[in-house]
Amino acid sequence: MPKYFYRTIDDLNNLIKENLARLQSYDFDLIVGLPRRGMIPATLIGLFLNKPVVSFNELNANLASEKIGYRLQEESAKFPKSYNNILLVDDSTDEGSVFEQAITKLDDATAKKVTTLSIYATAKGGTRVDLHLETLEEPKLYEWNISHKKAALADAAMRFEGIIATNALTGKWIPITLPSYPVKLIYSGLREKHREKLETFLHDNGVEFEQLQMEVVSSRQLKQIAVDENISLVYENDMFITRDLADTVAVYNVAGNFLDNANVTDELDYDN
Repeated sequence: MPKYFYRTIDDLNNLIKENLARLQSYDFDLIVGLPRRGMIPATLIGLFLNKPVVSFNELNANLASEKIGYRLQEESAKFPKSYNNILLVDDSTDEGSVFEQAITKLDDATAKKVTTLSIYATAKGGTRVDLHLETLEEPKLYEWNISHKKAALADAAMRFEGIIATNALTGKWIPITLPSYPVKLIYSGLREKHREKLETFLHDNGVEFEQLQMEVVSSRQLKQIAVDENISLVYENDMFITRDLADTVAVYNVAGNFLDNANVTDELDYDN
């Protein structure tokens, strides 16, 4: 089973803040995010540095705007291609190929004004971009894409209540976080008699899975399922509202120590 290197939104935010002086020293006048994950760090950088922000598609099409990001622009600065020092941002790169593909879509004059930044990069990927903030090797997971990584979901168990759906607001089940790829196992604390209702809900919302296990009500059961089914990752709690990093890592350690974070050195137990 793999041991993933895991980074949260807090990690991303803190890493950017630690590098603000470095980024400011380049005197960028426009921040551009590669859709869609690159828009998260691009927006943070733009807000911290007080620079205008656009998406790559807006840059490529040179779409005029009264406001770029949150800043009202002068008449001459309404068009993204009018800027002279452009920072193109993505959250992560392994090979640098996404940046290379993006640059080839730009006209030569605009491409020459672009500096590429990957927040996280493998050692190889770091040599294919102009700037990166942290070297992070595979296998890795990020809080913002953990429900959209095909290989991880293929060996994962995901809780139905609180992760995939909730009925806390209206009494009816509504989706929260829908995985983009098939999940190995979905589990629920609900009784077996509710299986058909859950299966219908999952089907109607496009959630694919191999198994649905009902009446999972303790961490002991969950640990046993993880062992029996050779589960690598357990999505047991809502990582998007967990405030404490140690808490988050502990949650994902239900099936063992599968996530690693530079801020956490001790092995964490879920409970006994």
